[in-house]
Amino acid sequence: MDSVRIRIRPARADDAPALSRLLDQLGYPSDAAEIPDRLARMHARPGTVALVAEDRGQVVGCVTVHLFSALHSSEPNAWLTALVVDETTRGKGVGSALVKHAEDWAIEHGAQRIALTSALRRTEAHEFYKTRDYEHTGVRLAKVLSKESERATASRSREFHVMEFAHHDEAAAFVAALSRFLDSPKPTAAQGSSVEVWARSPVRSETVKLYLNDAALQAARTAFSAVAVRDTIAGDALPDESFLIIEGGVTPAWAAAEASAKLSPINQPN
Repeated sequence: MDSVRIRIRPARADDAPALSRLLDQLGYPSDAAEIPDRLARMHARPGTVALVAEDRGQVVGCVTVHLFSALHSSEPNAWLTALVVDETTRGKGVGSALVKHAEDWAIEHGAQRIALTSALRRTEAHEFYKTRDYEHTGVRLAKVLSKESERATASRSREFHVMEFAHHDEAAAFVAALSRFLDSPKPTAAQGSSVEVWARSPVRSETVKLYLNDAALQAARTAFSAVAVRDTIAGDALPDESFLIIEGGVTPAWAAAEASAKLSPINQPN
């Protein structure tokens, strides 16, 4: 695709497959079947919009914007979230067009300020925003409240063993085989709800990395005998974009294709 013909419009329910693909690339794997309900909830809330960028009828980017009122200001503030451009279309002005439309929408709805948050690792994204007059004005602090997120937070206090795969298919085959082993009826000391495997799919040319807790490593060694561990890291060193791909007693037995779909590439937006 040498050039793009950008059209910005509100996101629709039938954009779900494309939005699922884009959210995967942003680092938030999402089932396409869940996206229409998410859009409906957003549309039901005043002061929220989800926009997509089309190129010749194909959705190649999206952005969401939220307005909120605050005690310290008479005008609403705007919050820019979920900006992502398809990896095949980056560097061609799609991101700039989405940001401009988001800003125009915020202005039309009375906002005099727009803000966003971006993970520290996303240095290219920071430069993207800075060239569009966004300034680094503060620090984001967060606290996990949901039970699922509490489990993720608890994982940060443990150690994880790093496995690295040169190819996506190799990682998918390992994940599928381990999930089948854990789901098998044969009892082993390695099976159980304590097994956790976190994944980080490649950013551009990087390899796929899996992070196994002690129980997962024990299970892998029981299932496969030899397991090549590249490093051991503290749980709080897990990359922000990593996600739980195997949980003992919860994750079903996957085929290689299903595991591959779960290991969707994670890329920085620009």
